[in-house]
Amino acid sequence: MQLTYKYRLKPTKAQLKTIAAHLELCRRQYNYRLGERFRWWESTRTPVNACPLIASIVPVEEIYKNIPLTRTQTRDGRKKDENG
Repeated sequence: MQLTYKYRLKPTKAQLKTIAAHLELCRRQYNYRLGERFRWWESTRTPVNACPLIASIVPVEEIYKNIPLTRTQTRDGRKKDENG
């Protein structure tokens, strides 16, 4: 009884180029995030598996700096005012 399967990819040259580009982006993102983690550790010297409960690790302004303000609307498309 066969319980596992083995698959092989045979991508074209264009697909190989795309896969290589995606892998490069993933590698850069991983290294950037790892660098962020090291810089945070250097500045706080706090173990990575623990954080103080009284303070945020990252300032809230830093987290939401690239997120645009949202606007609320009713179901029929009218904008809500401050009173609802």
